[in-house]
Amino acid sequence: MFKHWLARLFVLFGLIAATIYYWPQLRELAHIANTTRSINNTTELQIALAREGFSPGSIDGTNGSQTKRALRAYQTAHKLPLTGIFDVTTADDLKIQEPVFIKRELTRADFSDVGNQPPNWRARGALDKLRFHSLREMIAEQSQSDPDLIDSLNPATNWHDLSIGDTICIPYVPPFRVNETAAYLQIKLSERALQAFSADHRLLFHCPVSIARRVEKRPSGELRVNVRVNEPNYTFNPAILTSTAEREGITQKFIIQPGPNNPVGTVWVGLNLPSYGIHGTPEPEKVGRTESSGCFRLANWNAQTVLHAVHVNMPVFVEP
Repeated sequence: MFKHWLARLFVLFGLIAATIYYWPQLRELAHIANTTRSINNTTELQIALAREGFSPGSIDGTNGSQTKRALRAYQTAHKLPLTGIFDVTTADDLKIQEPVFIKRELTRADFSDVGNQPPNWRARGALDKLRFHSLREMIAEQSQSDPDLIDSLNPATNWHDLSIGDTICIPYVPPFRVNETAAYLQIKLSERALQAFSADHRLLFHCPVSIARRVEKRPSGELRVNVRVNEPNYTFNPAILTSTAEREGITQKFIIQPGPNNPVGTVWVGLNLPSYGIHGTPEPEKVGRTESSGCFRLANWNAQTVLHAVHVNMPVFVEP
């Protein structure tokens, strides 16, 4: 009996000694396992919303109207009080998971995806691809961020003196995909918002949208998805872009190749209204803040989400 209890004591002392010895590693493991925490500021709120599929547009750390609409959409989807503010109830429901920011290492391919900004439409038509105009622009778009936020996260970075292997601090926002089957889209003109819904009317996705500058150019009612195109090209038609064509002396149509700086971005979702579609843009930070010639314009990352969520003949309801 004595030997039995002595053996137990040795085991107990061994466990205590091991715990003391490995305590720092155990604390680190506990920290890694418990990576979800409360949101501390507007930038973290925007990142958390974007990860959940409620895009505030370009992440900029500013609690503007687009962030409030995204928050209200999140509250709608999660059946929370519709306050449009980050109140206690919403804070209890919406958390953020580490890492919030990551180091993005520049590769040879990144440098290949950057080219000089063409000075006019003719120059665009001569390019084999409409690449990013700078590494700064590329990094901002790939992290769904405003370029000014990227600057603030990397104050010592000289964007004109970067090399392969250099790292840039960015928000960690993986591309969002709607995992459930979306049944229809709804575009609210007054709110400059596009939303995807399930067949039982649950809100699955929300993002800002730019709409036509001229009221008579804004469609309404039920439309349908006609075509889905990833990495579309763009046809410059002087009969449509008359003032630009006259200014540059363009008399014939020509094709502009795909790329993030293509006039319709990286996505074209054509609608059953001639020349109208949902598409991306070369200037994502302006979405919802400036207006279009007629189509529904999204940030490229949100346009990609929509592309993967829609199907041909899907209803698109455009409301005032």
